[in-house]
Amino acid sequence: MSKQKQLKLVMQNPPLTRAASSVAKLTTSSGDEILPDANQPSAADPVTKYELESLLNKLRDSFKEDMATLVNESTQSLKQSVSQLGQQVASFNTRLTQTEVTVGENFKHITEIEVEVKTLKTETQILHDRVEELENRSRRSNLRIINIPEGSEKDQDPIKFMANLIMKLVGPDVFSNPPEIERAHRTPGFRAADTGGSTKPRVFIVKFLRYQDKETLRRWATQHPLEYSGSTLRVYPDISAALAKRRGAFKEVKNKLYRNGIKFRLLHPARLQVWSGNKNHYFDSPEEAQVFADRNSSSRE
Repeated sequence: MSKQKQLKLVMQNPPLTRAASSVAKLTTSSGDEILPDANQPSAADPVTKYELESLLNKLRDSFKEDMATLVNESTQSLKQSVSQLGQQVASFNTRLTQTEVTVGENFKHITEIEVEVKTLKTETQILHDRVEELENRSRRSNLRIINIPEGSEKDQDPIKFMANLIMKLVGPDVFSNPPEIERAHRTPGFRAADTGGSTKPRVFIVKFLRYQDKETLRRWATQHPLEYSGSTLRVYPDISAALAKRRGAFKEVKNKLYRNGIKFRLLHPARLQVWSGNKNHYFDSPEEAQVFADRNSSSRE
């Protein structure tokens, strides 16, 4: 059907004419109703094609304006939120960039500090070893004599008392004259008499003037018993607590080697020498010596 015929049917249809008239009445430029005009056709008159198009265009333009206003009002707050969000994102980007720069600088400083700490630890360990060596060297002429009854020296000079005691213990075959002693004293602590005899006598520390005299007495004491006032005296080298702990760590493996009939000796400062199979074995740690002792004990079984 052609457009002219369709338009003719529309114009001749009263309900459509009334609807177009109603649309025209609802369409306003200022929001008010359209006042009747003498030149405008009445509701009963047919509406021409051009009048209908004009009314529809006005309605479309009004609808566009209303929609534009509504969209603008509804999106205004959203635009503000998006703008604020953009500002926050920009601020976060700036702070993130600054943080990355700071982290990079801190990582560099931490790396340098780690290198310095590692160097300081190495140097500290070296200094610690040197101090311990110096401490033990300063005690090389010392002996620790254990089990001398408390109060044996009475009011005597400890140096003279120990010189005379050594001569009584070893006799003139070892020392023709009493050995020269620089210092002699008991270790600090409570006396056995003050504790009701519940503690052992305090240890006597003796510093010899000559290292050879100290070694002579130590070797003689390892081969002969020393008896004094009903007590068996024991003689040990005077070493630092740290070195004593290192040497004591070999106690278990030494007991095992002794039970297996394997010869050994503990060298200064803390090194174990073992004779096995006509060979000398040296161990700086008790763990290595324990592995060797276990292997040899299993082979003997």
